[in-house]
Amino acid sequence: MSWMRSAGLILAVFFAGASAAVAAGEDVFVVPRVTVQAQADSATAAKAIAQRQGRRRALSILLKRLTVEEDWPYLPQVVSMSDGAAPDQSAPDAGVSPQGPQDSDPFAYRDRQAVSLDDNALEALEAGFEVYNEKSSARTYRAFITYRFKPAAVRKLLRDAQIPYSEAQTRTALVLPVLETANGVYLWEENNPWMAAWKVRPYDNELTPMAAPLGDLEDASTISAKEALALNARSLQAMADRYSVSQVIVAHAFLRQVDGEHKLRVRLINGFRESTEVAVDEIGAIDAPNSSYEGLTAIQQAPESSIVSAKVGDVLAESYFNRPAGNFPTLAEEAIEAVIAKHAKPWKERTLIDHTEAALLEASAYFRTLTEWAKIRSALISTPLVGSVQVRSLSRQGAEMLVRAYGDPDKLVVAMESQGLVLWTEDGERWLVATPATAQGVRRDERRNRRNRFGDLESGAASPVRPAAYEETQPAPVRY
Repeated sequence: MSWMRSAGLILAVFFAGASAAVAAGEDVFVVPRVTVQAQADSATAAKAIAQRQGRRRALSILLKRLTVEEDWPYLPQVVSMSDGAAPDQSAPDAGVSPQGPQDSDPFAYRDRQAVSLDDNALEALEAGFEVYNEKSSARTYRAFITYRFKPAAVRKLLRDAQIPYSEAQTRTALVLPVLETANGVYLWEENNPWMAAWKVRPYDNELTPMAAPLGDLEDASTISAKEALALNARSLQAMADRYSVSQVIVAHAFLRQVDGEHKLRVRLINGFRESTEVAVDEIGAIDAPNSSYEGLTAIQQAPESSIVSAKVGDVLAESYFNRPAGNFPTLAEEAIEAVIAKHAKPWKERTLIDHTEAALLEASAYFRTLTEWAKIRSALISTPLVGSVQVRSLSRQGAEMLVRAYGDPDKLVVAMESQGLVLWTEDGERWLVATPATAQGVRRDERRNRRNRFGDLESGAASPVRPAAYEETQPAPVRY
């Protein structure tokens, strides 16, 4: 009976966090602080025009955030220009059929064309908006507006347009914006416009979310601009600990003014990264006699190209800009948007959802505490790569599940890694998920049991052993 109560508690924890996890994943459908301004015969008319133009720009930002650049010509376009708004120059005009994707594109679809939307259809995609710093006169209107879009409606729009998309987020990284000029390097100084640019609007709605530091006295005493550029490991880890993040990125802006032009080079440098990989040295030492076993796992084969596998000092994104001198804040905003898009590209490519393919995976979750189970549950619920989860049975230390996953299961491996979890398979059929520390113990037990099942190498005696980390109970399926 005590175990039944424990199982009930585990299920309660599972369901209690479901709605919260989904809500967290919907942050990518929020486009914060879009600048809007318009002029008309009255302030009311100017306000309506500004809000429509802002909504168009917000949707364009959102759709480009979720998709890869190769698919941008096919993104839905708003064709109504009744208020005199200029068309989006970054996409083809409505009705024009752009050149189709190359045959090498694994997500290529035939006869795709950009879907046309009118303002009414666009407004139907909106869940709400919030207005900041509103200013108006007799004929003008200006404000910052945060637009919130309906996730289900946006997903359907992209599916109908046959465009793969990603909405999986990495964990938030702390950004240290260091500006280097001919006069020196700046980080915490009040005259650092590069830091100010990172604080203009939040970037925690991106697929690779980032946050700027407070810039208070404790920050200034923890790390200096020179230490940040030198990638001082101790100082960077102290910043990571203070802000409870797994990654610290140094955003290095190198600025020169030549012949009336700003020449700017921006690099996002991986300064600190908390590893989620399981140490295989200890595992390998246990399995030395069975080193010929061919069932290599995702733990041992974590892709080097993965955004979460970047090493300290790696340049995550780099861009160059030449603009007329005199308006650095505008240049800085453009540069930030560009490098974030470059930084997110490999992550998007690894987590794109292709709804034309789905697989039902038999998965075992291993955990030592309810906290670990809650983390596994939250990660599975929040990733859009998972369509559904059926919990088939539970124990104090594990759960058996059927997971419906879209696209290549390897993309789910990457998505779980970004959540601080390890997902792997021994035979391509049964999948396992756990925290890195628990995964290491499970992996060790699995190899010991395998050795026992196939007999001791010296005696040849076989001794079948069931995995100790799982105890079957609750046979009735549980769905959410």
